[in-house]
Amino acid sequence: MFGSLRSFQGEEDIMEQATIKEPAKAATEEPAKAATMEPAKADTKEPAKADAKAPAKAAAKKPAKAGARKPSKAQKRKHILKRYFKKKIPSKVVKKFNKVAKIMEEKKSVKAGRIRYGSKKLKPNAYYVKPIAGKTEGTQLVPVKKSPAYYAAQLKEKKRPKRVKISKRPVRSSLTPGTVCIVLAGLHKGKRVVFLKGLPGGLCLITGPHKVNSCPMRRVNQIYLIATSLKIDISWFGIPKHVNDRYFRRVKAPRPRKKEGDIFEKKKEAYFPSDQRKKDQAVVDGNVISAIRRRPDKKMVFGYLGTMFALRKGMYPHRLKF
Repeated sequence: MFGSLRSFQGEEDIMEQATIKEPAKAATEEPAKAATMEPAKADTKEPAKADAKAPAKAAAKKPAKAGARKPSKAQKRKHILKRYFKKKIPSKVVKKFNKVAKIMEEKKSVKAGRIRYGSKKLKPNAYYVKPIAGKTEGTQLVPVKKSPAYYAAQLKEKKRPKRVKISKRPVRSSLTPGTVCIVLAGLHKGKRVVFLKGLPGGLCLITGPHKVNSCPMRRVNQIYLIATSLKIDISWFGIPKHVNDRYFRRVKAPRPRKKEGDIFEKKKEAYFPSDQRKKDQAVVDGNVISAIRRRPDKKMVFGYLGTMFALRKGMYPHRLKF
């Protein structure tokens, strides 16, 4: 049914021609009828009435047909639908048909060098017309932007910003600033250290101090710390603000150019603390040590921090009170 819309314009022309021809026929046929029929009626039945009514009917019919309007678009659509449905036309079919018909009516001719997207949008100047070389007649469409000669096997992935919001991880209530903790894993496992603060990334900042048990300022996950009942008052001094997660990132040194004979040689990357970290370590250690010296049991605390934690015979971790 909707395929008939392609011949929609042809049907419009036929219906227009029908409307134009009808008044012309009326003008030619009616005088002939009047000339043949009226005298016969006048001789037999009612001569007076025939003379009066004939000109009145001709005068009434002629202007009506001469002033007939062209069929509207809606009437043309109904005319097409009646071909396929002799009985009542379903409402769904009418709605769908009207939508397609409107698109076909509004459709404009696309000029050379333009591409149609949908029913209305046009992409201008995608192509330009060029005469075919070596021929007097004939043109061809040439794209304005030439297609690339090489297509990569895999497209490059675009860098997209990370949408993960890093929220502050809570530290358990037993870990407060100044609490002495036992490290359970890593290079310094078994050492007793001082908890300084919780970092935004969720790790804990600790220190030995370095002068007492050679444990520097470092980050440790809270699952590898056991909090003890011993606490040192460090509230009177503040930890530098620039000591955060970014502060502990390692900076990769630039690789030197390889020389001849260095192809198979592999050197281990040695880590050396920066001058800034050495200064910060000295400041924090000095404050922690001075806080321990204020305590009356300072000798016991220094000895406790300097010794390693270990389980001996008859010591059960689930029964210990740290």
